[in-house]
Amino acid sequence: MEFTPDTSPPKRTRAKPKIAAGVTAQTPSAVVKKPRAPRKTPTSKTAPAAPATEVQVVAATLDPTREDVGTMIATAAYYLAAARNFSPGHELDDWLEAERAIHAKLYG
Repeated sequence: MEFTPDTSPPKRTRAKPKIAAGVTAQTPSAVVKKPRAPRKTPTSKTAPAAPATEVQVVAATLDPTREDVGTMIATAAYYLAAARNFSPGHELDDWLEAERAIHAKLYG
């Protein structure tokens, strides 16, 4: 039986390496930490508020785009499928039910 030596690199561990006996460490015995900078406190002076300006109201469109409706239907169909644990064979039923529900909500 032939034995092939393992040439892969050794596994890394999280353990600290052991220092051999009689060898002194190069690090100082007492580590000196830098003091933290003091926290900044909020100043009592605040910037003056901007004068009230006229608010522009943008009218939102009540009719969603075709892409929005498609996304709503797909999402509703997903939740219907999730409610029955994604059992196969009912994908079209889920889609049609979601379509009916979304169209009923949007268009009455």
